Amino acid sequence: MSHFYLSHVRTVDEEWVASFFHDLCRVVAEYTGRSPEVVGVRGKSQSAEVSVDLLGRSTVLVVLHSPRYFSQSYCRAELSYFQRRLNMQRSRTGRSAEAVVPVMWEPDPTHLLEAVVPYPPLAVRSEAYRRDGLLHLLRLKARYRAAYEEVLKVVARRIVAAAEQLPEVHGFDVSGSHSPLGAPAPTPLGSQAVSFVVASTAQKDVPDERHSRQYYGKTSLDWSPYAPGEHEALVSLVKNTATALDFTATVLPLDEETVDRISREQEPEQLVVLLVDAWVAMRREERRLLAAVDERNPEATTALEPRSRDDVESVEQTVTLDELLNHTLPLMRGQHSEYDRWGLPDAQSFTSSLRKVLIRLQNEALKSVEAVPSPATPTEGLPTFPLLGRYSS
Repeated sequence: MSHFYLSHVRTVDEEWVASFFHDLCRVVAEYTGRSPEVVGVRGKSQSAEVSVDLLGRSTVLVVLHSPRYFSQSYCRAELSYFQRRLNMQRSRTGRSAEAVVPVMWEPDPTHLLEAVVPYPPLAVRSEAYRRDGLLHLLRLKARYRAAYEEVLKVVARRIVAAAEQLPEVHGFDVSGSHSPLGAPAPTPLGSQAVSFVVASTAQKDVPDERHSRQYYGKTSLDWSPYAPGEHEALVSLVKNTATALDFTATVLPLDEETVDRISREQEPEQLVVLLVDAWVAMRREERRLLAAVDERNPEATTALEPRSRDDVESVEQTVTLDELLNHTLPLMRGQHSEYDRWGLPDAQSFTSSLRKVLIRLQNEALKSVEAVPSPATPTEGLPTFPLLGRYSS
């Protein structure tokens, strides 16, 4: 576990951000007795990817707020991830923790830090920091060294204190849902809903032709194509990935009720991601249900097919499985896409494709509201932080 994840606008002020990150790791290491190399992490400086793995292994989020912070989809997603995690912690234990530490990188007169990031501000004496922000102190470190060191120590103490309050953050179900797996969950304000439909079977219903049954469990939602024996591993992966991009995820089995539901939604444009086990197409009833999903609006329905390279049986039956999918899902198989969707050989390639699916939806949502004027921002600031992750930047 890392003590903290640094969330910031990437490709901007990179030299100064790297310097602060290095110094903060040093101070946190001094307080904890750990190595500076393991106490903190951040996203790749030249990439807009959201690393669910790094977020999941970090206890505290340090936000470097600047006027551009909320214009970046990855910043919104990172903050949303921790917001939901803290909500889950509070609902499960009744305890709150200050595991988001807001730092003013540059002043934003339009959106005051305490208004858009509703967590306690840093209690520092430095007037220069409160007036001009941390970047100003860094640029003039020779003049403001004492003030800069004060900010480092205050942030580090907040990180260590929050880490002690949240010893079990690792492994949180970041979906934030108390509902039974697959049950509809309320959609938080600002979130886009996505339904994941798992087209697989319980172990007892696996087709006779399928001999490698270690990938299946008691229900179809236990299907674990990349981690045999680890039930719900795929479900956890898709929910965590969706949550990191600020989507509200519902996971459903492929059955009559699910097909009826996604065919009669009040919002026919809601995204449905079909997670396909190619072997299930050998069963007549599942072929009928898959065909019904295949006929759904192609702009709002996408299929992803995990087929692990370690699953020797599936690799040997590649031709047969491909022919089954071609026959059962002709429309989806015929769609051309800029990303891979079929025969995804490992969890990394699957996650990469899933992110692209969800980002495409964000882009479509952005197009749909471009003609709608945004409401004016109140002069006294926003009562809470802006909608998180709904639209990509």
